[in-house]
Amino acid sequence: MKNTILSLLLLSFFIGFSQEKTTDSTQTKKIKLDGYFGFTGNINDNFNLNKKLRNANLPELDSFIPELTFGLNYFAPHYSGDIEFGVLFAKPEENNNEMKYRGFNTRLRVHYNVVNQEKFAFTTGLSLAYIGSQYDIYSKDNTIDLNDLDPDNNSGHVNFTNQMLYVGPSVSLYLFKKSNLQVKVNAGYEFAITRGRYDSEYGSVLNNIGESGNNRFVFGVTLL
Repeated sequence: MKNTILSLLLLSFFIGFSQEKTTDSTQTKKIKLDGYFGFTGNINDNFNLNKKLRNANLPELDSFIPELTFGLNYFAPHYSGDIEFGVLFAKPEENNNEMKYRGFNTRLRVHYNVVNQEKFAFTTGLSLAYIGSQYDIYSKDNTIDLNDLDPDNNSGHVNFTNQMLYVGPSVSLYLFKKSNLQVKVNAGYEFAITRGRYDSEYGSVLNNIGESGNNRFVFGVTLL
């Protein structure tokens, strides 16, 4: 968590100094660095955790999870890519129970520019993403007695965390390249390649499961 927050702060600093670098050879070639922000939708395969939640009549995590992103985009004559950070949040409810889901995503794209025109570009390549997730499930009717704060006498809260590494193909479409407000559309399919087993900050986890093989489709729009 601390490393994620530090990375976000460093990226915010670098975005403030985004610049365009020009190198001269037989003809002028431009390498552009642009800070950006955007929105990404993650469409996940059914989480194995949802099966456990369903059996307990607890709120399940939706397949679609929104993500607010910002990052640093690199565009050269033949190659392009970006490093991106994102925050995911969801709050499903079921009866008197509620879940708070928070995810912190880091993504790296490396692309080849298939089409690179003055106002338009199409690129394709690979995406590598790492996400750390936290799940808090609790009863909305739970009460806390400040005169009895013994943890053994207070219940109604379940906590999980897990980490996943994804890799897969991705494409990007650059629109309005010559304008002051460029738009980049990203799409990709990411394969979950790590076990993704669950841990808890408050104890050990019995009958554990993993999310390996539960892949996701990502689609996003960013403003450069």
